[in-house]
Amino acid sequence: MPRHNDFYDLLNSNNVPNSSQAASVKQTINGLSKSQGRLFEPGKANSALWKESGNNFEQSFLQEMLRDLGRVCKSWQNASLLAHQLWSGLQLIRPPEDGAYGRMVSWLNRSGALPKTLQFDGSGCECTSEEVPCLLTNPELLKLLTTGPSLDHFELLSIHVGCFVNWIDAINSAKKSLSGPCPWDTLRSFRLQCPYQEGREWDEPFVFQHLPFVASLNIEFPSDLVVGVEGDGDPMVIIPVKLLNQLTTFAIELDWYGTEIFSLLESCKNLETLTITCGSRFDLFDEREPKLLGLAKSRVVLPKVQKFSIGRSETSSILKYLAMPALSDLDLDLEYGRIVDDKFGATLHDFFRASNASEGLQALRISNTDVPAADLRHCLSNLPLLKGLTLQWVEFGDKLFETTGENQDLVISPNLPSLEHLKLLSLPRTYEYQSELRDFTPDHGRILQPIYKTGPEKSRRTSQSHIFSTIVVVVRKQTVGCIIRAHRLGSPDGTALQESKKWAQNT
Repeated sequence: MPRHNDFYDLLNSNNVPNSSQAASVKQTINGLSKSQGRLFEPGKANSALWKESGNNFEQSFLQEMLRDLGRVCKSWQNASLLAHQLWSGLQLIRPPEDGAYGRMVSWLNRSGALPKTLQFDGSGCECTSEEVPCLLTNPELLKLLTTGPSLDHFELLSIHVGCFVNWIDAINSAKKSLSGPCPWDTLRSFRLQCPYQEGREWDEPFVFQHLPFVASLNIEFPSDLVVGVEGDGDPMVIIPVKLLNQLTTFAIELDWYGTEIFSLLESCKNLETLTITCGSRFDLFDEREPKLLGLAKSRVVLPKVQKFSIGRSETSSILKYLAMPALSDLDLDLEYGRIVDDKFGATLHDFFRASNASEGLQALRISNTDVPAADLRHCLSNLPLLKGLTLQWVEFGDKLFETTGENQDLVISPNLPSLEHLKLLSLPRTYEYQSELRDFTPDHGRILQPIYKTGPEKSRRTSQSHIFSTIVVVVRKQTVGCIIRAHRLGSPDGTALQESKKWAQNT
């Protein structure tokens, strides 16, 4: 591969490269692309990092690189200004200095008509412990949110609850001189991260009455600071029902004891994406409370939710009281505690039945739990549309799949006729992956149990047989994996795999 000093003339001049130099550059790019591709291969040390943050990292890197290229000369700068996506977001890690308003507006205006994002990190504010101005009352920041360009998304991160109260007071004061709505009023999405409560005694509830009526809301408050709706329990943070009614995306940190979360969700009839991230509690509520006894019989129905995520939860008990008939994507991260929930299998199965998951669920991820293989098979037994299944740090003891018969009579349980991507990650070292995957190898020709349908047009019709397009297995300590890629086969026998690749690596 050519070294960078081979490009000295190109890097230090504006000369047009000749054919030899152009070929050398292409060769270098191809080599770097191959190296990058190897980093994405399963089992590589960096693959998990790249897969988790690759998109954000790559986007940020490209933006920074293109902005640097814009400093080379005037024509390159003009070219970079045409890439509107480079300028659609602004991150402030400290309060903007005097006179920064014009530069911030100029930056955001370069994005043209693209949605604009602003993020402010207030972690350095000391207004709760010292007699200093609150960072959220910064004049340049307030000016940007009242007279600046229209914003789509705004984030206030790592601030005290008192700082947010200061922000509301300051923004309301700044709006008094305005004749119409400002960028703060027209936000479509808002994220508020208030993990700190020091320096303020709460003697009355704080109402989100001055919050913009956004469609997407992401909130995090300190532990034990109860969030709810007016008239239900004793919430210290009250979210107006009118705001909840129009949300399509809602993410909330749940770390208090009580049933207020269900009153919040009962008002979210238009939600399409819901994320509940739990704190360190194992018991979130008393299941003997009258409200929950009623919800156990008649669940909170969220009719439009398509994607539901539970993060860092020690228990799946919240699923007992919810139903989501439009659900297509479910992510359960039971990260904290590692306490065995012996009711997990039954709870999940009942949730699937209440949500009619057999007619809509296409993606399922479960992590950090112990569940008997029989219970897991029972949960997966009626998901004919499931395309993606990921189990990470899930201990299910013996084999996940049971097979009976052979060749054309081979029956696999659970039968997942639409499954394309299977990922079994961070499994115990004792997991017998060889025997588990035996029926998915090219020699056996992965076959799923056919589904026969009877109708007036065709008295008997066999549905398409499916074979996996991706299988990934990662065992703890010693990483041993198998990837099998293939296309769906129209013929019912499904005898061949398009491509097979195996890998092994010690970790």
